[in-house]
Amino acid sequence: MSEIADLISGVVQGSGIGPLMFLTYINELVSVLEQHNIKVKLFADDVKMHVRILDDLDVRSLQSALDALVQWSDAWQLPISINKCCILNIYISVY
Repeated sequence: MSEIADLISGVVQGSGIGPLMFLTYINELVSVLEQHNIKVKLFADDVKMHVRILDDLDVRSLQSALDALVQWSDAWQLPISINKCCILNIYISVY
């Protein structure tokens, strides 16, 4: 048995309303990222972001989206698991 603890946020794991509450949280994140022209794919608690970088303006837009992601994460007390984050770069040459 776990010790009794005061919780300031969250939903009890295994609750019936838990998945619905999580969807409420995560759907807002999609809206936040799409405002920065970031395409988002969701699966359970995984978020995949993708964007085409062609110039410095695109880089600044991506950084702005990442900053918004961190602000959203802090505001909702849903930490980002940095150890699970990765970057995939795809380069396409046009001849």
